[in-house]
Amino acid sequence: MGNPDLPPVPSPTGRGERKACSPFPTGEGGRGVRLVSTRSQLRIVLTFLLLLGLFNGVYQAEKRLSGRLLDMPYTRLVTALSAYTGDWLLPIPVERRGDIILGSGNTEVMVRGGCNGIEALFLMAAGLLAYPAPRRQRGQALLVYLPILFVLNLLRVAMLLYVMAVHPSYIDTFHYQIGQGVLVIFVFGFWVHYVRRET
Repeated sequence: MGNPDLPPVPSPTGRGERKACSPFPTGEGGRGVRLVSTRSQLRIVLTFLLLLGLFNGVYQAEKRLSGRLLDMPYTRLVTALSAYTGDWLLPIPVERRGDIILGSGNTEVMVRGGCNGIEALFLMAAGLLAYPAPRRQRGQALLVYLPILFVLNLLRVAMLLYVMAVHPSYIDTFHYQIGQGVLVIFVFGFWVHYVRRET
């Protein structure tokens, strides 16, 4: 069926009229097409932007005021678990030095701001909540995807220390391009998987 929000346009077969729509892949392996109106797509985009702005706005405001409720506790948690992860996985000794510093020998990494990975969680949460789906499915998706992203960020922080200690000339490339890019790719991939599953 066509979307009632869109005006009728002539059918290419000449057999009456059909509704204008845009395709949206659905089903396993992209089988089948769900017709999503332009208005619905615009609503999803606007809701996503509003939620993302809200999450980041509240976080930045809290960080400027004190950071004691969210920013510092979360960053300390990421630092502690990254130290444990790095010491377990990497071929170099990794230790936590202070609340937000990882160290190995003479090399140290300070976990601040974008390094704690919370922006990726905001991006994922906004994408999941913006797409129209039953609350239960949204909740289940949040419980699955957010912990995975959290663990991926722990690996990213640990690898950042490793690259700085062993291959310091590549630190900028890894930090600003590879590490952050991988998280964004995973967020997008998880969102596409969620959309296909729910449609």
